Amino acid sequence: MNIWIFNHYAVGPGSSGITRHYDLAKELVKLGHEVTIFASSFNHQKRIEEQEYNGKSYYKIEKYDGVNFYWIKTTPYYKNDFSRVLNMFSYTKNANSISSKVHNKPDVVIGSLMHPLAAVLGLRVAKRTNAKFLFEERDLWPQSLIDLGKVSKKSPLVFFLSRLEKYLYRSADKIIVLFENAVNYVKSTGINESKVIYLPNGVDISRYNSKRSLEVSMQESLAEHRGKFIAVYTGAHGLANNLDIILEAAEYLKTQDEDIQFLLVGDGPEKKRLMEWKEKKQLDNVSFINSVPKEFIPSILQQCDIGLLPLQNSPVFQWGISPNKMYDYMAASLPIALLCNIEEPTIINSGAGFIIKEKFAKNLADLLVMLKDDENLKQLKGENGRRYLEEKHTWDKLAQKFLFSIGSEANDKHRF
Repeated sequence: MNIWIFNHYAVGPGSSGITRHYDLAKELVKLGHEVTIFASSFNHQKRIEEQEYNGKSYYKIEKYDGVNFYWIKTTPYYKNDFSRVLNMFSYTKNANSISSKVHNKPDVVIGSLMHPLAAVLGLRVAKRTNAKFLFEERDLWPQSLIDLGKVSKKSPLVFFLSRLEKYLYRSADKIIVLFENAVNYVKSTGINESKVIYLPNGVDISRYNSKRSLEVSMQESLAEHRGKFIAVYTGAHGLANNLDIILEAAEYLKTQDEDIQFLLVGDGPEKKRLMEWKEKKQLDNVSFINSVPKEFIPSILQQCDIGLLPLQNSPVFQWGISPNKMYDYMAASLPIALLCNIEEPTIINSGAGFIIKEKFAKNLADLLVMLKDDENLKQLKGENGRRYLEEKHTWDKLAQKFLFSIGSEANDKHRF
């Protein structure tokens, strides 16, 4: 079976960002399928161009672990302003043009929503090539925008996105969601549950069986905190990530326990403000590390004691969450501290950690002090998470679930 994936923000090896489709594609290739990913080469997290283009060329073809990548040149941007909108349109236009020139046509096309144009493009390409279309809704647009307070539910943009969402639901042969309860969200729009595939994020467990050496500067930075209890956060530094909680807890612990260190790994629009806060309050118990390629995350987590997962309280999380960092923590056998007023089934069912629903900074500080002095509890929670992950959230198992869900045994595009 030949599968095409349109994901504007997909990344390959050696880069920072979400490797969901690369990890899934690697496993599908191992099972005998061909996978091609169409992605922008302008890295969304780091806001840099990651490919070199000659002359008027606007795309490059690379292959990693058998996965075909079409890297597409797009308009650069540095803030969430009109330049980013141009970036979205340039990806859509260029990816459409490039895909029309590929001779080996797909059986299945996945259009992945981080913005709706990639999903619309996937639908257009599927119709053009007579392929089956899978709409992957990684965020519930526009509901996420409303619940996170980014737009009013009366906004014309919400009206347009709601109509577009329903159109993609109706047009898709299958709908992929990352949150277990999101199946009910889709059903609430009148779509039959049999059309929905629950395919959460996962982990390439091999990354945790052969860790890579870190750069000398990063090794030295981590070495400064050797012997301390390290609470780590990896991922985007944005408003929805609610990282203020971590600095508030650090401020509380500054004079209470000098053996607890907070480590924040990643980049994002809030990072500069958070670093300024650290300096102003002289929080020596907080350290920042820039984004690193996914391959290096296991080596960092190996030196930490607990993984932090703060989130902004929002009604949208009633449908569930599936953050990559949660599964990374579980793969590294770290207990998890989720800071949000939600019932998270993965943490509850696995026994992998703790859910703090109120007084976040104070209760997080108290939890860390308690866990620092209870090695057995820390180890138990970490082992629970690793065991649960190996049973349900490795990409080899998720790839098989994906194939079963789309009925690909006969390699027949009309099997859906």
